[in-house]
Amino acid sequence: MGRAWRRTRGLAGKLRRALTPSSPAWTAASWALVGVWGVWLLAMLLVDPFPSYIPIVLAGEVGPFVWFAGATLGLILLAWVVAALPGRFRAALFLALPPSVLLLMFIWGEAGAGIAAAILLILASLAAGSVAALRRRDATRGGRIFAGVVLGLTLLLAAASVTALVWPPRDDDKRPVLHVDARASTLPDPGLNGPYAVETFTYGSGSDPHRPEYAGGVRFRTRAVDASKLDQRWQGLGGWLRTKYWGFDPKAFPIQGRVWAPKGPGPFPLVLIVHGNHSMERFSDGGYAYLGELLASQGFITVSVDENFINSSAADDVDLLKTRHGEENDARAWLLLQHLAQWRAWSDDPAHPMHGKVDFDRLALVGHSRGGEAVATAAAFNRLAAYPDDATLPFRFGFNIRAVAAIAPVDGQYKPRDRPTPLKDVDYFVIHGSLDGDLTSFMGQAQYERATFSPGFDGFKASLYVKGANHGQFNTSWGRNDLGAPHDFLLDERPILPPEAQRQVMKVYLSAFLRAALNGQDGYRALLADPRAGARWLPPVVLVGNYADSRTTPLATFDEDLDPATGADATIRLIGHNLSVHRETYGKLKFHDLDTQIAIVAWDERVHRAGAAYGLEFTTPRALAAGSSVVFAAADADTSTLPEGFKPPKEKKDKAKPKSADGLDWTVVLTDAGGREARVPLSSDERLYPRIVGRTRRAPWIDFDPASELVLRRFRLPVAAFARANPQLDLSQVRSLRFDFDRSPRGAVALDDIGIAPGP
Repeated sequence: MGRAWRRTRGLAGKLRRALTPSSPAWTAASWALVGVWGVWLLAMLLVDPFPSYIPIVLAGEVGPFVWFAGATLGLILLAWVVAALPGRFRAALFLALPPSVLLLMFIWGEAGAGIAAAILLILASLAAGSVAALRRRDATRGGRIFAGVVLGLTLLLAAASVTALVWPPRDDDKRPVLHVDARASTLPDPGLNGPYAVETFTYGSGSDPHRPEYAGGVRFRTRAVDASKLDQRWQGLGGWLRTKYWGFDPKAFPIQGRVWAPKGPGPFPLVLIVHGNHSMERFSDGGYAYLGELLASQGFITVSVDENFINSSAADDVDLLKTRHGEENDARAWLLLQHLAQWRAWSDDPAHPMHGKVDFDRLALVGHSRGGEAVATAAAFNRLAAYPDDATLPFRFGFNIRAVAAIAPVDGQYKPRDRPTPLKDVDYFVIHGSLDGDLTSFMGQAQYERATFSPGFDGFKASLYVKGANHGQFNTSWGRNDLGAPHDFLLDERPILPPEAQRQVMKVYLSAFLRAALNGQDGYRALLADPRAGARWLPPVVLVGNYADSRTTPLATFDEDLDPATGADATIRLIGHNLSVHRETYGKLKFHDLDTQIAIVAWDERVHRAGAAYGLEFTTPRALAAGSSVVFAAADADTSTLPEGFKPPKEKKDKAKPKSADGLDWTVVLTDAGGREARVPLSSDERLYPRIVGRTRRAPWIDFDPASELVLRRFRLPVAAFARANPQLDLSQVRSLRFDFDRSPRGAVALDDIGIAPGP
């Protein structure tokens, strides 16, 4: 036994010595670590000599930074005491690994990017060490074999990583693109120029040091306004640098804008468009000229508001503990109202060329990104007597803002008194792209849910999710890459829509929204309620639209109370039969709450063989107009159809069963007091398709956020279709509305806003 043990130990020692990297291998591995880190750092500094990420790392992410730094340094110190690692390699590891992982992880906001950095460094180190070992003339056969295996595996992993970055993205979405059918509107195309000739000009301080159009090129000089109580991050050395660049501070913010105005006596509606955050030295306000020219030709005075001076800048980097990450969005909102005040002053002045040109009963605000949050905030500020966070700043606005539109907005960067921004009695439209590489979550849906209408107010709200649209192409100055150098290689630009197609969607929808909201052209509400109405005007893209209005009678919104059996009033009961999952909960986006309760219902034939159903029963029969419609919002719940802990029996594959990618279908049933039923399939409108996958990064392991999120779609089934399905149905005595889940063997759906809408 002792001899065998000694022989085993001897063989193990030989194997360990054969596999232990030589000194040249360790040296090569060390230089590889330092070299890769040095090249990456040099590239970062070449594209961004004033690193704008430093304050984000040191201030915006203090908690995660400390945690991750502590964990990483702990691992390095642990490795340091392991005698098997030579000192030069430990030093190289300490120099390269923590900075690479930390910077990539917290600069870019990508947890996967930090992991990718660590993998890259390790692969480079292994490859260099293996090559050095293979080149040694005195290397043993076992050592050469081991080094060759390590090199082969390293190259294989590197090839797999590169393949993942360059491989074309897979798209299994079977949702149909827009096509002309009976739903297509015959109204004039809102994306085409109108009958008005257009004049353009600018107004501003007359002394802008960087843009002649706001210096000697202004048509009208404007007053400065004191925003010092709103923008409190313009301080210290960073604030001093900002003041040196612009020539003013928050006590003298300029009122500046580019105007596209229809030629004619007026009065015309006034539309303000405001950009979002971008480098303040790279001006963004000119990027909406395509919208300004279109809207002005249709009879809207359109202004692209200049707020570049409160955007982020390299100057902010000198104040490491004071970032401007959304801290100025209340100032953005307040400045919009100051622009309206300037236009009101011109309109009231009989001697001014703009006297009487503006119809102040028809005002709209449009915002992009942070500007998309600012327009909703401005509409809320407009109703207040004072700044909610400092009542010593009075508000004297009170404009008739009738419409607010948000383009890929943020939500919650500014909260008045730490509350979500309300929006009441204002028509609202929000649009977002599935490939938004900046705001990867459709945060504007939360503001959509918070938009409410008083009894008797005739208002509407609409949301639109554009498959393939990104963040920047809604502004012609920003481009296809939503991150910019040096982060731009992370984004996969291949599946992004062409800029012309994306902007065509924007033109058609924004014009239709403003025509409906400001000009009372209700026919364009059909487009906002159903993208198929605009098939003649829009490119062949995939659009998911949601819509609600004050004309719809609600039956169940799921925000009523905690009881999952109650509907919108005391005469409505919600009932489920043979459901495998049934709960009411807050809707979740990728990294944001939806600000509304929804119902999650699922069915599965493995749990209940008998048919599953969910619906509403009326304790007092209801009369439905023949011209009305059953409406509801629905989305793929993207959750298990099985109860927790349930173990389904094994089943054979059935090729005849519909695949989940084909979409879900079920039957909608109306029952009258006499028990007569009328049954209409959901697919008579459209099947419920799986969520749109919006991977914006080149590989899934770069981004840990979910690939898709809850995006509700409005379904509409005309009551006339039920009458055709069963002419005996008594529409004056409807007793229940039910979903029979009989057309797909299993599925899970999110439901919201069930109601009865007027019109077909």
